[in-house]
Amino acid sequence: MAQLQWSENLVLGMPQVDQTHQEFVALLATVASAPEAQLRTLYLELLAHTKVHFGMEDQWMQATEFASFHCHSMQHTMVLDVMQQALDRYDEGDLEVLRIVAHELGLWF
Repeated sequence: MAQLQWSENLVLGMPQVDQTHQEFVALLATVASAPEAQLRTLYLELLAHTKVHFGMEDQWMQATEFASFHCHSMQHTMVLDVMQQALDRYDEGDLEVLRIVAHELGLWF
């Protein structure tokens, strides 16, 4: 599966947001290529980063009265829910789901 790569096309021109997005893209790639023994740990890193990332964006959007705040914030909620469900499925024995979610998050992003 092709993985999302950071490029100038993803730059928003807001250094803090761009840095967080760049870290997110790097973590997606790390999860996608992780050895099985490290996959769950690296996915937990991605999940923790994503929670902070989305929280920061939600605060910024609310503070600046971003027009699409509610829609974008709802996407954040849904993505975090899917990420948690994937972890639950992995823990139940679905050993491919974390890599699949990392790939799909790249497409969504």
